[in-house]
Amino acid sequence: MRTLPWFYYFANWMLRNVIFRLLMKVEIHGLEEVPATGPLIVVINHFNFVDPIMAGAYFPRDLEMMSKLENFELPLFGWFVKAYGAFPVRRGEGDVEAIKHALRILHEGRVLLMAPEGTRGGTVLKTGHGGVALLAARSGAPVIPVGITGQEHFLPNLKHLRRTPIRVSIGAPFHLDAGTRKPPREILQAMTEELMGRLAIQLPLEYRGEYQTLRNSERFVRLLKTAPAA
Repeated sequence: MRTLPWFYYFANWMLRNVIFRLLMKVEIHGLEEVPATGPLIVVINHFNFVDPIMAGAYFPRDLEMMSKLENFELPLFGWFVKAYGAFPVRRGEGDVEAIKHALRILHEGRVLLMAPEGTRGGTVLKTGHGGVALLAARSGAPVIPVGITGQEHFLPNLKHLRRTPIRVSIGAPFHLDAGTRKPPREILQAMTEELMGRLAIQLPLEYRGEYQTLRNSERFVRLLKTAPAA
């Protein structure tokens, strides 16, 4: 059943079948990992402005995504973001309305797309923020990591009319269950490090930044044992 604005489906069809086909050589792995139904939080690395729409165009389920409020205020891009079905978030302000909207998406069994780094730029993973972990704890929804690489070459290749090889790697879904809807800060941090490690695994080594391994998984399990009751 279609739940997003008509433009979302039209734009994805155009991107997948025309624009990206002309400008990119896309290789996708792991589509079989995506659950057919139920709530899901999709996390992506965010190196380039094309990352969210790449995920939207190729992911087999409808994706609803946060976008910073400033994007909605841009003359042309703002119209695209709104027509695509994204909803605004005020970064750095603990946006309660955005959190409520995201939880509503998950409670209704839909799919939420997030970039835990919070902003784009660079060619390696940056430090993850706690928003995904908070939503996972409050909703109980599984998280699925999607690594996208090659996009840093998109604009330079476009200037020279060259197609850009892009690799999309989808990992297995996993749960970040803190045992409480209001986990303390140290548990949220451990959950965030866990999900960033799992996202890093979907990327080649040179893209992983500080997240080389799931080095904090034992700490995560240990913190869960001391978590307060819900």
